[in-house]
Formats: sequence, structure tokens, C-alpha cells
Amino acid sequence: MNPADLVDERLLDICRDKQSIVIVGYTKTGKIKIATELSKRLNTPLIISDHHINNNRETALENMMDDVLYYHNDPNKSIIVEGVLCFRLLRKGIQLNNFYPDMVIKVECNDETIKHFYRVDGEEHKIKRAMAFNKGLAGIWEEYLDILSINQSIKRPAFIKVNTSIF
Repeated sequence: MNPADLVDERLLDICRDKQSIVIVGYTKTGKIKIATELSKRLNTPLIISDHHINNNRETALENMMDDVLYYHNDPNKSIIVEGVLCFRLLRKGIQLNNFYPDMVIKVECNDETIKHFYRVDGEEHKIKRAMAFNKGLAGIWEEYLDILSINQSIKRPAFIKVNTSIF
């Protein structure tokens, strides 16, 4: 299964009028493929969080947030943001009261599939650490949802879940 195939007419119709779309998911779930296809088909700029992580881990979130806000704060611009760093971006946006996306697409995938793709990519040695990292991301996601549920005045995004599990 190619995750990009999940970008069908139904998803495109839902996303078409959104100014800011955030795509989150654990490692090796197909986020980049979905985001790239969505960006291409909507003709919308794409920010990939890995590009910020690779530059400087200490300032990755701040640098990415600056890039995101450049688009988000201009009503004539739209943006798609993708990556594991987006879990922290969502939480930080609420904490700083400066980023409330219109839509969050959560890419879900079972552990067997994630482990499979680490093996396929020749990165089996990273599986244990990745699974622990993904648990940390799950915690950040739960914090984000808790903040949304506690504070009813916060602008809520539309939520869509897509599943890329192959097992």
C-alpha cells in the first residue's frame, strides 16, 4: 500500500478550503508521502519537520514555528506541515496562543507495520528506540487533546484519521 494513495478526491475536497493543515503520525507511518501528494494536488507549500530537525535539534521547533507562522498569519497564504515535530508544534501553538490549524490529519499505523519498514529500510537497530520515541509522541498528543478539551474557547481543528497499516 502506498500512503500517497490515501490522498483521494474525498480527502482533497475536505482539505481544499483549509488555510493550515498539520499532518502528524509516528515514525515510518507514511506522513511525508501523504503530505507530499496532498501538497502537490492542492498546490500548497509544504513544510517538512525533518528538515528543521536535521539543521539543529535545539532550535528545530522554534525555527519550524517561525516558518509555519509566516504562512499561518497571512490569510492569503495556506500551508501544509508534516512530521513528528508537529506533535510539539500543536502543543506549543496552544501554549503560546499563536497557532491553531484548521485541520489535523493523524496518520495511524500499527507497530508491526512500523517495525516492518524499519527492517525494509535497513534500520532494524533503531526499532527499540523508535518505539520508545513513539510512546513519547503519544504522550504529547494526549497533552494536546487534554488542553483542547479543558479550554473550550480554543479554536478546534477538524480532525481526520488515516491508517497506513499493512498488517
